[in-house]
Amino acid sequence: MIPDRSENIYPRNEENIRAILDFYFQLPDGNIKFLFEQKKLAINQIEFIAKQISDNLDFIKNSVGSSGLTIENAMKYGIDAMTELESNWEGSQPRKRITGELKKLISQSNA
Repeated sequence: MIPDRSENIYPRNEENIRAILDFYFQLPDGNIKFLFEQKKLAINQIEFIAKQISDNLDFIKNSVGSSGLTIENAMKYGIDAMTELESNWEGSQPRKRITGELKKLISQSNA
């Protein structure tokens, strides 16, 4: 579902991550520091997740409400849906349900 790290050609740095977020989102940042500090995802993987979230942003807005939606929250949904086992998803039961539905939407759109 998510591209392999070995396919990455760009460095994972704050400037490149910021460029991706600015391209795909017109939302408040929230606390996106975790994206700059994490080592798990390569830049191509961050970009893939951002695109999938952007493509499904209406679903997320309808599910969580647009008033509190931030890049941080949207990316955390995407990272959980596309990189974590369901047993490792964090948050409340409604959050886990939304993550599961998002994962299905992304899987269907990439089939």
